[in-house]
Amino acid sequence: MKSFYFNIQSKGGAGKSMLTYLQALKHEKNEKTAFVDLDSSTQTSTRQLAFLTSQEANRLFSVDIFDNLKKIEREKLYDVLQAFNSQSFEEVYIDFGAPESEQLPSLFSLDFTIEEFKEFEKELKAKFVFNVILCGGTSYASTFEYLKKLTEIVKGKFEIVMYLNELTFQNYNLLIDELNEFAKKAKGYIYKVVRFGDIHVDRNSGQIVTENIRNGMGFSSYHSFAARTIIKREIAKV
Repeated sequence: MKSFYFNIQSKGGAGKSMLTYLQALKHEKNEKTAFVDLDSSTQTSTRQLAFLTSQEANRLFSVDIFDNLKKIEREKLYDVLQAFNSQSFEEVYIDFGAPESEQLPSLFSLDFTIEEFKEFEKELKAKFVFNVILCGGTSYASTFEYLKKLTEIVKGKFEIVMYLNELTFQNYNLLIDELNEFAKKAKGYIYKVVRFGDIHVDRNSGQIVTENIRNGMGFSSYHSFAARTIIKREIAKV
C-alpha cells in the first residue's frame, strides 16, 4: 500500500520545510520514497532537498496547484495524488505551503466531504496521513486553531500526527502540556505526538545544521561530530 504524508500548517515559518528535510535525510538512500514541494510561494523544500537531485532517480518534484489567475485550484490535489499513485514510489511526502495548507480544510468542507476523500483513498488503495506542525510562542494560537479545525473536519477518518517544533516551545512547557492533553482527549482522532527540531542556532553545531539545511546538503556533508549527532537524533524522531 502506498502512503502519502501531508506536511501541513497554515502559519508560515512553522517548520513544515524543516520536517520535510529531516524526512528526506532519513530516506536519502531509499529510492522508494518521493518528495513533493507543493509550496508555490517559497519553494523552500525544492532548495533544501537539493541533495536528492544528485541521485540517478528523480525523487524531488515541484508542483503548482494554482490556476492561471493565481488562485489555488483545490481539486488539483486529486490529480497530483493520482499521478504519484501511478508511479513506483511506496511513500510520498508532500510539503504544503501556508496558502495551500490553509485551503486544505476548505477542500473537505466546501468542495467535497471528508467521506468522499476517504473513498478516494480507498480507490487509490493508498493511505493518507496528515502531519500537522505546531509552534510555541506567538504562533501557538494560530497553529493550534488550525489543528483543531482540521481535527473537527477529519473526524478520525485519517491519521493526524501532531509534530511539535521543539525550539519554538522553549520556556513554554505549559503549552506542550495543553497539546498533550488535547491529544489525549481527542483519542481516536490524534494518532500520535512527535517532537522535532531541537536545534539550537546559538551553538556552533546548530549553525552548521541550519546552514546545511539552507543549502540543501545531504548527510555526508555533516563533518562535525556534534552536528552529525544532532541531525541523527532529529532523523530518529521523524
